[in-house]
Amino acid sequence: MTGQSILSTDMDHSGSVKALTADPIFGKAPYLGLARLLPYTREKLIAPGEYLYRNGASVTDMFILLEGQVRLTSKNGHELAPASQRLGEEAGTDFSTYLADAVALTPVRVLVIPKNSVSTLFAGVPKLKAEFYFSLMQIFAGEHLHSQAPAKPDAKATAPMAVIDKAPETIVNVLGWLMTLLAPAAILLFSGSWGLDRNTIYFLAIASSTVVMWVFSLVDDYIPAIFAILATLAMQLVPISVVLSGMASDGFMLAMSVLGLGAVIVASGLSYRVLLMLLIKLPNSAFWQNSALLSVGFLLTPLIPSINGRVALVTPFLSDMLEILHHKAKGLAANKLAVSAFTGVSLLSGIFVSSKSVNFVVFGLLPDQVQDQFQWVGWFIAAAMTGLILLVLFAILMAVMFRGDEPAALSKDQLRLQLSLIGKMKQREWAAVIGVVIFMLGVLTTSMHKIGSPWLGMSILFGILLFGALNKNEFREKIDWPFLMYLGGIVGLTSAINYLGLVGIIASSVPWLGEYMHTNFSMFILLLCGVVFVIRLAVPISATIAMLATVLMPVAVHYGVNPWVVGFVILIVGEMWFLPYQCSYYIQYRQLTKGMVFDERVFLKFNALSNLTKIAAIYASLPYWKSMGML
Repeated sequence: MTGQSILSTDMDHSGSVKALTADPIFGKAPYLGLARLLPYTREKLIAPGEYLYRNGASVTDMFILLEGQVRLTSKNGHELAPASQRLGEEAGTDFSTYLADAVALTPVRVLVIPKNSVSTLFAGVPKLKAEFYFSLMQIFAGEHLHSQAPAKPDAKATAPMAVIDKAPETIVNVLGWLMTLLAPAAILLFSGSWGLDRNTIYFLAIASSTVVMWVFSLVDDYIPAIFAILATLAMQLVPISVVLSGMASDGFMLAMSVLGLGAVIVASGLSYRVLLMLLIKLPNSAFWQNSALLSVGFLLTPLIPSINGRVALVTPFLSDMLEILHHKAKGLAANKLAVSAFTGVSLLSGIFVSSKSVNFVVFGLLPDQVQDQFQWVGWFIAAAMTGLILLVLFAILMAVMFRGDEPAALSKDQLRLQLSLIGKMKQREWAAVIGVVIFMLGVLTTSMHKIGSPWLGMSILFGILLFGALNKNEFREKIDWPFLMYLGGIVGLTSAINYLGLVGIIASSVPWLGEYMHTNFSMFILLLCGVVFVIRLAVPISATIAMLATVLMPVAVHYGVNPWVVGFVILIVGEMWFLPYQCSYYIQYRQLTKGMVFDERVFLKFNALSNLTKIAAIYASLPYWKSMGML
């Protein structure tokens, strides 16, 4: 028996917690996971000559040696050198039997950890399982292997660049957190002369911190919303039913149901099947191929409430099409297809209430009686003229910027092969089809059955869950719950603003804004474009739209202007961007196209001109809204 073949320790009694936290692998688990593991661990004494486990026996436990000596022997009789104080690491892997014998040479005290309890740690830290595999590999390799960390680059060569990359981000974060603390302090300090009551002042202080966190993107969007709700409730500034009203609002219910339906469409593979079928059926020409990418995006727009999600679905088809057609990278045809694919998923994002998450924020900010008027069909009818004008202007812009065509030869045999590999329609796909059909027919016939879109959507979601079309893990992971918390928080804060009478205060403090809304809406649009342009230099799209809608839509109600028109204009104008960093889904699109298959300068030029078409479409829609009695 060699010294390496014996695992020994002179460790004094230290307890399970110390043993687990000191272990190189268990110590990486979150404390919450270790706390849940602890009740299932136990200490055990092993007499000399007794086996902890035998080779080939079913794996039941893992052990941590606390005192004594243990010898490991492989199936072939070779003595093994353990890599740590752990024994029976098979319990941390998928092995069903032990791979060696472990016998006590002296009186041994071990910590016993059941295999089923070990597996609970992987849910929080999946990489732990790989580490148990690697540790087991060290034992049976006959030598100590060390995980290979990436080679460290020359510190002198890279340090200046690291400072350049990290310094701006650090400065912005520090400034943001400083403003988060100073903004409410300033309100509390200088609000004495504002003539506001105590609850209103405290609420403004909370709201200021919330907005600053959104503006500087210090944390995920839903966290400031939760902070605002928590702080408002803790200080009892408004009734619970007011600040939590967003969680029970129609907008919240509609968003959750549509997100669930969208999850089924994607998870079932229905969307991919539809894309293939569409390309197979269309004529094989450059015009129709561009039209196909546009149509795919337009088809997905009302069904998947995320531009990022639609980008992820459509981009692979752009890459496949460019490869099959052998178009030159950054050439005319490649640029045209790239613009068509991106425009298809983004151009009409404001035309359907279900096409983008932030649309639900605007819908949720509408007064209850106005929400009844602008549910799915009502929203589409009111926005249809703007959408039609956008399509016409897009076609003109495409014809001007991308004159001429390259030969097109799409292989439909390959598409049919892909479709054949998918096979016949699966049960979940049929469930998604039925859900979409029922939802679309339901919203089109709302005037007959009097069931609101939110409750129709919730009924469909219930059916989907009841029949297993969306399983528990997908329901938890595929639906954007953080956004729903963000939405509920925004609507709740708006209710609190109305309850405290801040709408009237805001409206009275900016009378010129209300006057422009009421008397010169055209000038209001121009001013709004300027405000959005400045804000969007630093603030993300969704946060910009949410902030402006939260402030301006209640002001519109106060001055007798239709709040939907104001919210819709904010949606269209808020989507305008000029530089790549201003648009998260363009950055995603650029990354997914792998190496810039299109000329970015041409793309950005087209996008800048598209912003002008959005403004033109809004102005051209004014007579339409006036004819509907909305202005």
